Amino acid sequence: METLYCVMLLLPGLMAAVDMQKEISEIRNILQQQESQIISLRDENQAIRKDVSRLHMEKQSLKMEVRSLRKHADRLDFENLALKKEVDSLGLIISSTGVKRTNGTHHQIEHNKEVSRIGVMKDKKGIRNRYPKTRREQLKAKRLIGTGQVNTQTTTAFYAYMSTNEPHPSTHHQLIFDEVKTNLGNGYSKFTGTFTVPTAGVYVFTYKLYTGNHGAIHFDLLVNDAIYDSTYGETDDVSADFDSDSGTIVVAVNQGDNVYLRSYEDCTGTVLGYRKAKSTFAGWKLN
Repeated sequence: METLYCVMLLLPGLMAAVDMQKEISEIRNILQQQESQIISLRDENQAIRKDVSRLHMEKQSLKMEVRSLRKHADRLDFENLALKKEVDSLGLIISSTGVKRTNGTHHQIEHNKEVSRIGVMKDKKGIRNRYPKTRREQLKAKRLIGTGQVNTQTTTAFYAYMSTNEPHPSTHHQLIFDEVKTNLGNGYSKFTGTFTVPTAGVYVFTYKLYTGNHGAIHFDLLVNDAIYDSTYGETDDVSADFDSDSGTIVVAVNQGDNVYLRSYEDCTGTVLGYRKAKSTFAGWKLN
């Protein structure tokens, strides 16, 4: 009886011990599961780090490839310029040695004009045109109207603008003015935005950049790696608020030098290039 009574007294404690043992076992299982998850997450984290490192290396490789392609494009532009000059030179030689034969009925009008003693010039149709009688009048007329011709063989000048917006350019982003209107001398590349100097001399370079609303832009005008001018455009946080910044430099450059516009830090604004606001880049040789 006493033994039964003792067992009944110890039974609740034994039951509690058993329950505690079960709880400890469950906690151990949970800890093992969490440890397995931590190990799995650690392995996954290491794999992600390797992927990020690989992508970073690929990004650097692509940047180097882009730089190499830009240099190659500039070199091809320069070679194209040299070839065009050579072709033009050959054309001049051929035209100076060739003989153009025409029928007697197709002579130039200038050979059929008659000049009267009073300084009035007539063509075959009898149209009377006032002609300067004296050397002074001839020089005055030349100053007023000029020669009427531009020597495109020796003139170097370019003008281009952006046809699309450039949103939020990052640091060291080079602007490309893709719409070329003037490119005498073929020194400007619409693919890279770089002007490569075809012949050494003193040049004028000018630019105009429009900043879109809600942000700022930061750009340098460089000759090779040297900064010659900088601009900072900022607009207030107001709808349809735009900013226009421009600059002009005069610089002596050598053949093969590169002139371009590049951002010197991340831009929060947009460089505009559309119908109402065209960002432009231009230059010409003085001598």
